[in-house]
Amino acid sequence: MVFLSKQNIAVLLFHRILPLRDEMWDPIDPALFKQTLDYAKKKFHVVPLSEILFNQKPRSSKPLAALTFDDGYHDFIDHAIPILDAHKMKASMYVVSDCIDKNLPTWTYVIDYLFVNTKKLQWDNFNHPDLPGEYHLVKWNTQQERINYCKKLKQYIKWIPASKRDEIINDLLINFDDVKSPHGLMMSWAEVKQINNAGFEIGSHSVTHATLATIEDDNVVEFELKESAKRITAQTGIVPSVFSYPIGSYDERVKKLTKKAGYKAALAVNKKMYAPERDDIFEIPRIELYNESWLKTKMRVNGTVSYLNKFRNR
Repeated sequence: MVFLSKQNIAVLLFHRILPLRDEMWDPIDPALFKQTLDYAKKKFHVVPLSEILFNQKPRSSKPLAALTFDDGYHDFIDHAIPILDAHKMKASMYVVSDCIDKNLPTWTYVIDYLFVNTKKLQWDNFNHPDLPGEYHLVKWNTQQERINYCKKLKQYIKWIPASKRDEIINDLLINFDDVKSPHGLMMSWAEVKQINNAGFEIGSHSVTHATLATIEDDNVVEFELKESAKRITAQTGIVPSVFSYPIGSYDERVKKLTKKAGYKAALAVNKKMYAPERDDIFEIPRIELYNESWLKTKMRVNGTVSYLNKFRNR
């Protein structure tokens, strides 16, 4: 049974917590993560997401909040859990099964990694005429030009048909053959099971981190939904009940297939508070947080940014 609250709920989304800086996708610094949890503890009653969705709503004078993480990076164990434990808070982790199987990060990370670490200043044998003309300029004068190209390309290919995106990624892997694969960043299945035993909920984030709404074949979407759950269950004994849409990519068709696959709820991004009486349980909005100023982080957590965006779009 699903229990709904009339109170807006802050479902916060994190990815990586790490003291190392990264120009392409900067993880949240542990000090900022701690400051965020300090604030959340004062403002909200923070509970596991399953208590909000599937159990009787917790009684509290404070608004509710839940903490979620996507992907399954090992720094969750190294840097996030010690801070969560100190605050006596739990979080949900949504893992990409292929990434755990192969101990390789998501394709979005891999593209960044290739462009940052290669020594090449040219994309040899480029053969993607259907890309817009600006992406045909594949010879760069400097490393920074190459990185700037990557930033634009990655945002564009997130939303093209998945089959075409796979062609481009495979081509990049062949071209930038001077870069070794970034192994060792993900949790193992044993560690996924270990954190679940410690009270952290586990859900699915697909097999390959595919943008599901860009996949035309329903069978492929169903594979991403069902096979990821099967791998989680086979490797850990956990039966995931919640699915997190990779890169927030979903539509009505994907929602129906997610429900058909046996999930009880699904997580979007949408950058706003979750209103159970308004929002579909198969597109629960989350507020994604980044490594930015404390003022901006605080405004995101308390819903100010969401409110301002709503007001601006009227």
